Amino acid sequence: SDLAFIRERARLAGGEVWVRGKELHVAPRTAGKPIDLAYGVSLLAFSARADLAQQCTELSVSGWDVSAKSAIKESVEPSLVKSELNNGKGGGDILKQAFGARKASVVHTVPLTSSEAQAVAKARYRERARRFVTGSGTTDGSTDLRVGVTVKLSGLGSMFDGSYYVVRVRHTYNAGQGFRTEFDVERPGIG
Repeated sequence: SDLAFIRERARLAGGEVWVRGKELHVAPRTAGKPIDLAYGVSLLAFSARADLAQQCTELSVSGWDVSAKSAIKESVEPSLVKSELNNGKGGGDILKQAFGARKASVVHTVPLTSSEAQAVAKARYRERARRFVTGSGTTDGSTDLRVGVTVKLSGLGSMFDGSYYVVRVRHTYNAGQGFRTEFDVERPGIG
């Protein structure tokens, strides 16, 4: 689909895609000033999951360079997302510590140059790593909460307190509860 094509192009360039109103936005993931939400105060409900299922200690992408007539193989490791961990521990590192090395390969793409293979490997690894810790929350209605912002959650315990990237937002209103905002978040590490 057109959306899948746009998402893939943005992912390879290190960007995020979202729609606001009738406008399509594509921008790199940035860490702006976070919105503070404290459990039991402004954060009404939150559930978090740390899942090693899609994590790996190395991700490689292979292809064929037609002009050089040689095989291409590019790999990336957990250090790729180190700057996003905020002193936490990433899924790849936890996986290696608990179970040893777990290497993965992307096999449904055919890069034609080494730089294209490297870009695909980085994009796919970031995507997997960033989904290590995911969560869903509800807060009093906030128009500041939108896809692409960072929230800083507290009151959840040492493993889940900290900054998260907002990946989905839904604003609702009903007569019983009033204006509420439901959101989904992700980040590459715990602690």
